[in-house]
Amino acid sequence: MRRNIMASLLVAATALPLVAAGGAASASSGGTTTDGTTTDSTTTSGAMTDSATISWRPCGEQAGAECGSVEVPLDWSAPAGPAIELSVVRRRATDPGARVGTLLYNPGGPGGQAALVVRDFPSAILSDDLRRRFDVVGIDPRGVGGSGAVRCGLPVHDPEVGEFPDTRAEYDRLVAHNRAVGESCLAATGPLLRNVDTVSVARDFDAVRAALGEKKISFLGKSYGTILGTEYAGLFPGRVRTMVLDGAVDHGMSSRRLVTDATRAVEDSFDRFVEWCDRTTSCPLHGRDVARVWDRLVAGAERTPVPVRNGRPITAEELRYVGYTFLTAMPEYAGGLAAGIVQAEKGDATIFASMRAQALDDPASTAAYRSVMCLDLDPQIRGYRDLRARLKQVRRLSPHMGGTSEFWDMTVGCLGWPVPPSNPQRPVNVHGTPPILVVGTAHDPATPLAWARALSSRIRGSGLLTYDGTGHTAYMRSACATEHADRYLVTGRLPEKGTVCRATG
Repeated sequence: MRRNIMASLLVAATALPLVAAGGAASASSGGTTTDGTTTDSTTTSGAMTDSATISWRPCGEQAGAECGSVEVPLDWSAPAGPAIELSVVRRRATDPGARVGTLLYNPGGPGGQAALVVRDFPSAILSDDLRRRFDVVGIDPRGVGGSGAVRCGLPVHDPEVGEFPDTRAEYDRLVAHNRAVGESCLAATGPLLRNVDTVSVARDFDAVRAALGEKKISFLGKSYGTILGTEYAGLFPGRVRTMVLDGAVDHGMSSRRLVTDATRAVEDSFDRFVEWCDRTTSCPLHGRDVARVWDRLVAGAERTPVPVRNGRPITAEELRYVGYTFLTAMPEYAGGLAAGIVQAEKGDATIFASMRAQALDDPASTAAYRSVMCLDLDPQIRGYRDLRARLKQVRRLSPHMGGTSEFWDMTVGCLGWPVPPSNPQRPVNVHGTPPILVVGTAHDPATPLAWARALSSRIRGSGLLTYDGTGHTAYMRSACATEHADRYLVTGRLPEKGTVCRATG
């Protein structure tokens, strides 16, 4: 989910005119949390009150952005203990007379810097109409960007340590690598590393709501942002005005289900790419057996990594992961993936290396990504035998992409992690909110449509909007989906049941 954030910004800019313990009691306006515990209807988040304020200052190169900060407890179970500061950016509604409220935006991740994108890329992430009607607020979640970024002494990804171990020795090496990385993060980040779970982030968001002086907020979350939105809605149902969850993840699913669904979705997107090349004369691979070309390229890289101009060669595992990153930005990046394959066939994987720098090599985003997900995800793998069985299954389901998916990376990346999950998967049961809109894309390689359907069934009174297209998330990629989401966010009225936005082009 993290890998597609910058790619999604680029796609949006080109496609339309301008990515404490779980379930503990938390303050809310009444209702139940996602694990069924009752929340307190008489208090606000920790020590925050609705009279709190934020000191704003102009920031960024584009006019209209205001930067501020909000102090929250490091550990929400000890609100009087040490505190951290959250980085917050606001853009006021461009038409104050038409303003309907405050919209909190999260681009995904974990690791997405919402404050940065609201400050610098407002027209790429939100429609003109939403920016006209809402004060838009971006909050860097704890452990991300300006909110005490997680730091690690070792890189999360080591090309010498594979994530698809075929032997017990390779498995042991992977687990040891993950443990060493996690320990380096603990040493460099300190106690915050144990408190970057999404329940804590949801409580932080309610503290920002209070500091803004808002009784209720609207929320637009994409990809990982849907996990955050679901947590917030479960903890604080009475403080939700409207909420869009685009590219939905059902955090109640088992690790096995998440991995197998994601594996199928990635392979489906690869098949769509092959079909596009078959029918599109401008595809650099048109007229060739694209799947065979890809398989041959990956098999060659298994023996000898593909050279890169002025850079480290690309391994077979990296080829697949970067190929997946291209697929998240389909159809706009289909030509780029085809061109990268043709170039790599000739012994130069520079196009893949440029995307690798965003997808795998950025220390800040990969550190936050791993640290958050290892608190939010229980791999449910108890040894090499379990992993071997799951590996056999994903390879069978994904003959061309080899089982590559972000949820495979999350699953195996958390094996050996020194901080146990504090917010693992548990049944989602959100009620007491106004209607919530869940959005799913039919051919989404990162968050399959089945997850949006499952999540909407677990949020009482919610609606489901389907985009019958390709790529990750629909908002600002489908004009139809964007219009429906905008109308709902402004009016609170869900699209008609069964609404499907057709892909164009």
